[in-house]
Amino acid sequence: MQHIDVCFYYLRKKSKYGPNSLYKNEPNKSYKYSTVDCNFMNLIRSLNDVYSMDSQNLKDGGQEHHLMEYINGFCMHAAVPWNTAEDIFIPINIKEKHHWVLPVLSFLERCIFLYDSYESSGHYAAVLAEIEKIAKIIPLCLQACDFYVKKGIDHQSHPRYKDKESSDMFDVLFQDDLPQQPSESVDCGVFMVMYAECLFYGHKVIASEFEPNALRTRYAALLWNYGIRKQEENAISDVKAPVRPARQSRITSVTEVVDV
Repeated sequence: MQHIDVCFYYLRKKSKYGPNSLYKNEPNKSYKYSTVDCNFMNLIRSLNDVYSMDSQNLKDGGQEHHLMEYINGFCMHAAVPWNTAEDIFIPINIKEKHHWVLPVLSFLERCIFLYDSYESSGHYAAVLAEIEKIAKIIPLCLQACDFYVKKGIDHQSHPRYKDKESSDMFDVLFQDDLPQQPSESVDCGVFMVMYAECLFYGHKVIASEFEPNALRTRYAALLWNYGIRKQEENAISDVKAPVRPARQSRITSVTEVVDV
């Protein structure tokens, strides 16, 4: 999974610091997108397990905290608070299928757009089950950290929100007519990264441009060249992120206190 995290880190970094970035001159403006790492989905799964057993325990036990770190832009290098981004790219490995997919969380549309390089009847249910975990947990955490206030989304007037409760699941929409991998291949990871790159540049996803081996070579060359240039120029990555506020410790009914 490290190679996926590296690719999504550089996409995130390009969004924040690239030539068209608003970070330097207008830090309060909205970014087109940001990304998360692979560990994000592990947190979603853990929170979903807690929520499935006892929805109130999710809040009372402080279980949302780690996910809220992502939402507030504290967890990763080159991260931005979600309220300053339009979309969030989420790399997910469907463990049951050993398969990578790209959900794109759109706040303005209140929807998760799913980009998947393999479509089949037996495949759909397993993928949807994982995406629905995001669709269920994310609204709860957004509400808990006052995301909608910071984003300026009015539930009473926004066309995508006014008929919904703030805790309702996000809609899920599978994207059609995408380049597809052969059923026997293991190219899902490189397809997912290419989907994300096309979305970043606003390019149409064209099947003829998806040659997996060429894409692997291209990404390896780009990352190698980037590393060499940094080394030659003695450059140090800017990893500035919003200052994390001190965490308030809370003892709750589900907290075990141990004397040592």
